[in-house]
Amino acid sequence: MILKDLLVGVTGITGHLGRQLAADLLKHGARVAGCARTQTRLDDLAKSLNCGADRLFLKSCDATIMTGTNGLTQFVDAAAAHFNTPFDGWVNNAYTGKSEKLGELTETGVDTTLHGALTGYLMATELIAKHFINAKRKGSIVNVSSMYGVVSPQPSAYVKHPQFHNPPAYGAAKAGVIQFSKYAATHYAPHGIRVNVIVPGAFPSDAVQKEQGFIGELTKRIPLERIGMPTEYAGPVVFLLSDLASYVTGAELRVDGGWTAW
Repeated sequence: MILKDLLVGVTGITGHLGRQLAADLLKHGARVAGCARTQTRLDDLAKSLNCGADRLFLKSCDATIMTGTNGLTQFVDAAAAHFNTPFDGWVNNAYTGKSEKLGELTETGVDTTLHGALTGYLMATELIAKHFINAKRKGSIVNVSSMYGVVSPQPSAYVKHPQFHNPPAYGAAKAGVIQFSKYAATHYAPHGIRVNVIVPGAFPSDAVQKEQGFIGELTKRIPLERIGMPTEYAGPVVFLLSDLASYVTGAELRVDGGWTAW
């Protein structure tokens, strides 16, 4: 078990990829503290994972807010108290934003997306890094970006399925996550804290996968000729959190089936 007894925090743990990540972290021996905004979804996840309080702690929290009863600071303190140990790893996995298209952008929509997909990551990274430093922990942080933080969506992929088109503010925010992760990695390295960024490709949710025409548009743009499975997202994250990646920091790990290699 490469994460045996390590305490790992995950934001956005009830999402399509967060749920699988939680399961894989537990499988590899970690103790998991996860947060999301909706309590009913947290309750459902707890039932599906079916493990005890000595391994799992879930709490409603807004990962874009640092203070207050529903803020991330309170979640970090509550989880560390629950397990009676500081965190060893952290995954910024949550996302909130507006699906505004180019030509229809509003200041409010752009600000909401940048706050949910970038500002929250900066503040959460700083929060957990301070936690590591105060606890004298050489922790690992994994920030989640996107292939659309590296390349632009191809408009032709969305002609028949415009509802799935990625908004421009999302890509801008995810590009910022990549740069910030490298920045944080170099500045926190003297403390033994590693910061890396994972860059997922096409991992559509179950609901999106029902639109087989759209899935076909995606797969023909992927060298491996298929979409990613949630376990294929979780595996690289587990690697970056573990001692197998003890000499890896500031890295941008693309998990996209080769999409950005064309």
